[in-house]
Amino acid sequence: MLHIFAHVDVDGMVCHAIAEMWARESGIATQHYYVDYQRISIALRKLSKAIGPEDEVIIADIGYSKNLVDSFLGQHGDFASKVSWFDHHRWDEEALTKVGSALRKLIVNEKLCASEILQKKLLPESEIAKQLARLARAHDFSGKGSRQGDFDFACRVQDVITSGYPKEMIVNQLAEGIVWSANFDIAYKQYQVIKADALRRMNETVEKYCISIDGVVANVALAFALDALEAKDAKRYLLKESKCDVVIAVWSDGRIAYEIVSEKFTVISRKINDNFKGGGRGLVGGATYPQRITLEKRTQCFDEIIKALEE
Repeated sequence: MLHIFAHVDVDGMVCHAIAEMWARESGIATQHYYVDYQRISIALRKLSKAIGPEDEVIIADIGYSKNLVDSFLGQHGDFASKVSWFDHHRWDEEALTKVGSALRKLIVNEKLCASEILQKKLLPESEIAKQLARLARAHDFSGKGSRQGDFDFACRVQDVITSGYPKEMIVNQLAEGIVWSANFDIAYKQYQVIKADALRRMNETVEKYCISIDGVVANVALAFALDALEAKDAKRYLLKESKCDVVIAVWSDGRIAYEIVSEKFTVISRKINDNFKGGGRGLVGGATYPQRITLEKRTQCFDEIIKALEE
């Protein structure tokens, strides 16, 4: 059995699909786990207690965080030696050495998306896998370096993912080389109404702050995002509407997604990661607020985040 853990965006879902394609070619059964930074530690802990002697694990598009690594290295038995980890987020050298020495395989390359890393390693000759990896790269790098039109199409696929369309069906369809279908089109069109309303309601929760950290002054916008919103959509909207240097979206389950407008504000993203068990790549990242949040109590959450950044 191959156990596949990956994120739930275009890059993560394509990772699921490429791993599924490879497993089918190899005659290996699969189990998929659709996770984020909050859920993966729990899922890995459960699997470590029940994994079979011949089982293997793939983790993809999930980046370094101290909390995850500490939890991961504390798993039972030789669990880590069954794991291959493919990622493109920011890792420090100490973490690379520490985690890499425990795993079956660790490949980290910030210049590629996770799907590209997986495709090159598992299915280097597959034209379907290459097409899927190009789609994932277009979305993950916001169209930079991609063919014209790829980013817009990738965003449509993301909307299908976010719409609640069954994840197993998406993975199976992508693994068969079908990147769009009539059912996808229906889900996409229905979601546009939901997304527009969710963005409007998120915008009503925005609060702005001006902070100074180590001499870097930044205007920060925080917002409470509905579960119907995907992180990239929320951040893109906040950057456009708020005109701030840093945008932070927080979901009810404590999930945090942030983006800074330039490397000048890296000190802030580093503070977010350090204080809220986060990680990221380039100007973007994710983290975790330690408790659930309600619309009514969002200001308390926002104030605590800003206080943690300023300390």
